[in-house]
Amino acid sequence: MKLIEAGSYYSYLPEGCRLCRKGSKLVLFITGICNNSCFYCPVSRNRLGKDVIFANEREVKRKEDFIAEVEAMDAEGVGITGGEPMFRLERLIEFVNLSKALDLHVHVYTSVPVREDVLRKIKVDEIRFHPPELKEVEKYAEPIKDAKKLGIDAGFEIPAFFFEEKIVEIANELDAFLNLNQLEASETNWLELERRGFLIRDYYVEVDEIVRLYERVNKFHYCSARFKDSVQFRRRLIRMAKKLPDFYLKTDDGTVLCLRIEGDLEKAERLLRSEGIEFQRFEDCIETSPRIRKKLKDLLKAEGLRLALVERYPTFDRTVVELVWL
Repeated sequence: MKLIEAGSYYSYLPEGCRLCRKGSKLVLFITGICNNSCFYCPVSRNRLGKDVIFANEREVKRKEDFIAEVEAMDAEGVGITGGEPMFRLERLIEFVNLSKALDLHVHVYTSVPVREDVLRKIKVDEIRFHPPELKEVEKYAEPIKDAKKLGIDAGFEIPAFFFEEKIVEIANELDAFLNLNQLEASETNWLELERRGFLIRDYYVEVDEIVRLYERVNKFHYCSARFKDSVQFRRRLIRMAKKLPDFYLKTDDGTVLCLRIEGDLEKAERLLRSEGIEFQRFEDCIETSPRIRKKLKDLLKAEGLRLALVERYPTFDRTVVELVWL
């Protein structure tokens, strides 16, 4: 086994995971519609059961939104998830084709044991099967065979909540991979996890004995919850920060620092332009360099504008980490 960051390790790492580790994999949430009700499902309330599309944090209303997010993070691949992607097959095919046109590696998650006819239509590079609550695992043997016959890397991706021997047997027999994810707690599954006796630490569950049993899979990869936050997400933020204008100050954590201006944005824009100051305008504010001269800051405040120093994520939703009013 090769030990990597934040407690993750592997004997085999699918290409989708390699790109994810670099922070270059875009997550395309293609629908929240699903016919399963897995007790551990971590999908958020604003997506669960809703037919919505998100590229990372950006809601996708048209294909240009997806392309914009690809460019914003300089993506090298896309992981398509849900909900159940196969329930929106035409949409899935459309986004796979678009991703391929953008030269992106594509992997898809599904709980549907799709066969060769569907696999030929979707044309993904990699497919990850998730038997809901690890029931009827044997149904996925033939789909894995079909996928590998078509040159698609195939295997299982499951949370570490229970050991199922058939996963090990099928994976080793068919030379398939197993991605084992640390079980994560969210607003939608927290109470059910507690009710079933899982001990939640911070936002994840540690079940080392189950992980060790799955290590018998020849092509094995364990992904910790901390890896997703401290490594994958951080590296994506760093990629996105690099794409922003130079006036943003970038941190080692991938956040950016800027001056936020609220109020009469037309007036603020005129003042900044008159001084030759670079800025970005949004519906609710203007962002510019935190290093602009004190004299200009005083002028902006004298004109009734509100100023704040902000540390935020370089994501579409501009999540604020810290805000200090001046």
